[in-house]
Amino acid sequence: MIKHNKGVRDFFKNDYPKLYLLSGSQIPTDINLDDKSRIGYYCNVLAVTWFAINQLEDTPQQPYRTIIVEHCINHVTIKDIVSTYKHSGFWGTNRKNEALKKFAEIFKQEQIKNKIYPLLEFE
Repeated sequence: MIKHNKGVRDFFKNDYPKLYLLSGSQIPTDINLDDKSRIGYYCNVLAVTWFAINQLEDTPQQPYRTIIVEHCINHVTIKDIVSTYKHSGFWGTNRKNEALKKFAEIFKQEQIKNKIYPLLEFE
């Protein structure tokens, strides 16, 4: 699981910012399978990323979407996120690992559902 989450963390640290820049700093809202270019593929991966993020649970008990958006994309510390939920840092670390795992699962499902090949895998 840790190795799996490391891949997702690396994706948000290294790949996501590049995808965002390549897209013209816009989040695509749909998939374009007609564009067979490399940029078209990257835009589709970015769209799938946000499809997956928007399916994440976002409750006080499982604030997965908040953690992914605020921590992984906006670089807010887990400590700052956790303080809004009035929990300990250990609770936040556990929720972060759960959020990363859940994101990876949904992301893969969305790639397959939307026929975005080759699959980007985090393992």
